[in-house]
Amino acid sequence: MKKVLMLTAAIAVIVPAAHAQLQQAQVQMAQAAAPMAAFTDPRNVPADLARVDAAMNSTVSFSGRFAQYASDGSFAQGQVYIKRPGKLRFEYDAPNPLLIVSDGVTLTQQDKALETIDRVPLSATPLNYFLKENINLENDTEVTSLIKTYNEWRVTARDGSGEMDGAITMVYDANTLALKEWIIADSFGGETKVLLSDLKYNERINPRLFVLRDESRRERRRR
Repeated sequence: MKKVLMLTAAIAVIVPAAHAQLQQAQVQMAQAAAPMAAFTDPRNVPADLARVDAAMNSTVSFSGRFAQYASDGSFAQGQVYIKRPGKLRFEYDAPNPLLIVSDGVTLTQQDKALETIDRVPLSATPLNYFLKENINLENDTEVTSLIKTYNEWRVTARDGSGEMDGAITMVYDANTLALKEWIIADSFGGETKVLLSDLKYNERINPRLFVLRDESRRERRRR
């Protein structure tokens, strides 16, 4: 299970400006004294999740840049391609030797430096939640938090069956509900954050990008 989460990872309420500074200080003190509520608007959670589902289901594909921050302090970046259902590709910028590809069934990580390939079922990773053909967070996951602020919505979900450890937090733009980042939390207390930028939506993506070929094996055959 730890390898599953590693593979997947390798993949405040804002006060309105019109309020006085004193009220802002009071809010900050209250937040410091007590943990943030898991749900900003508990009675509206089903409707809010339906809006998130609709926004994600309207996005068939996107590509752009990603920046990855791991709990060990490491940083990596590169190009990301996502096509629903199930297809994903993370091309890490050199000198990082990693390449992560999902063909819709299997999530595969290739380390070109070590000449290794690791595979896990996509369904065994939290990424499966938002790569499905028909996303329905309320039915398919256990949503443990939905925090809405002026700038963003944060939805945290985990496997409702209890068979998969860890959780995923998906961060959306508050106005467009476009996915901006996700955070993978594992059962060991570690977190990996992936930020997205320069995204292009619903454009054609070469299907060959989601097929991983073992280039290291080809090189060995040539020698």
